[in-house]
Amino acid sequence: MSLIEHEWDIVGRRLARDLRPVASTDELWLRIQTIWNNLPQTDIKNLFNSMPRRVAALIAARGGYTKC
Repeated sequence: MSLIEHEWDIVGRRLARDLRPVASTDELWLRIQTIWNNLPQTDIKNLFNSMPRRVAALIAARGGYTKC
């Protein structure tokens, strides 16, 4: 249910597409920051707007697994 988990998933997928080797942890953090800072606001807004549907699915599943 956590929107931040979905945001981190997007960051992780974008990071994985960058095939350049990482020279240091500082460089890795810089890449992560760059991706995070450039996440489109529409993606964040879409996740936020999906919450009512996600909550309804969770209630319907009685707290169990959902595909949302």
